[in-house]
Amino acid sequence: MFDPVLLRSFLAVLDHGGFTKASHQLHATQSTISGHLRRLELQAGHRLIARRRGGSIAATAAGERFAEDARAILRLHEVAAFRLAERPLAGIVRLGLSDDFASGRGFTTLLAAFAQSHPRVELRVDVASSRSLLATIADGGLDFALTKRPADNGEGELLARHEVVWVAGRKAVPAPPWRLVLFPDPCAYRDLALSALHAAGADWIVSYTTPSLGGLKAALTAGLGIAPLASDLICDDLRPVPAAAALPALGQVALFLHAREPDRSPTTTHFAALLRRHFSRDGRAAFPVTGAP
Repeated sequence: MFDPVLLRSFLAVLDHGGFTKASHQLHATQSTISGHLRRLELQAGHRLIARRRGGSIAATAAGERFAEDARAILRLHEVAAFRLAERPLAGIVRLGLSDDFASGRGFTTLLAAFAQSHPRVELRVDVASSRSLLATIADGGLDFALTKRPADNGEGELLARHEVVWVAGRKAVPAPPWRLVLFPDPCAYRDLALSALHAAGADWIVSYTTPSLGGLKAALTAGLGIAPLASDLICDDLRPVPAAAALPALGQVALFLHAREPDRSPTTTHFAALLRRHFSRDGRAAFPVTGAP
């Protein structure tokens, strides 16, 4: 049986691209993480991570296959722990998230189910910009924060990566100069879009700025312009701008989970696992919303 501690260290190194960020994420030293990886490779009988020149790392072929199994093992481990819990969850959980988490991805449904299943837990949710949330969690004002940033940048636990695409209303016929519908600065989507347009030498104007996902979708549906948006947030009223428009590629945005120094309480442990499950990259093995019999 593989030790979950070793599995978490392996996945942290893989997801964060190195031992330094993994050690920050897991609140451990680099030597500890390296020791975990050596023990895991010994148990697995394979080299899982290859170190390259310049200090970068990459999963070996065996490591790529094993990563999928490691995630499944950790999910089952957490599910089993929840089902064996003897007492109902209780306490306060303070969560911060940006508006596209709050308005999209079915997240409010998950929060409602959690609140209904655990009436002794007081759930407090704050919607703000990623930058503001990071400052608040650093000050101890939040237990968890969900943020988004370009996929190659940022600390925290990586939950998912999504392609960012240009979208427009279904009846819109976008053409240059590009009229942009954007979230206000600071915003990962905005940064990716403006950088790509500048690099391509395209003509553009910011025609509509809104702080909410609902406002952005309404502006696009009305034909007021085009917007950069994660592919998983495209709804029935929107469509990707056709490739014939020759707009520059935007890359990816990454979703991160940030946690206060963990207190390891059953309530925060269960809630963190629900967040990981909801935003997991491969979408398998559903977690129960309830954590007690």
